[in-house]
Amino acid sequence: MNTQKKNLEITGRPLSPMAGGDSAYIFGTDVGSRMDRVLSTEDISLNGIRFGMPNASYRLHLTGQEVTA
Repeated sequence: MNTQKKNLEITGRPLSPMAGGDSAYIFGTDVGSRMDRVLSTEDISLNGIRFGMPNASYRLHLTGQEVTA
């Protein structure tokens, strides 16, 4: 049995804070809905977020965000 997690890369932006124990809501070119429960956020930068879920580790490449006045 293979217990190693998949490493996946997606492009988009989170629609809400990505906190451990909560579902991730991401909108982008690869996804557009609620994802599984976030186990941990491992790396956060201006270009992306690396986070873990029960069955995979993700690298979210951030897209431009709308600025409101």
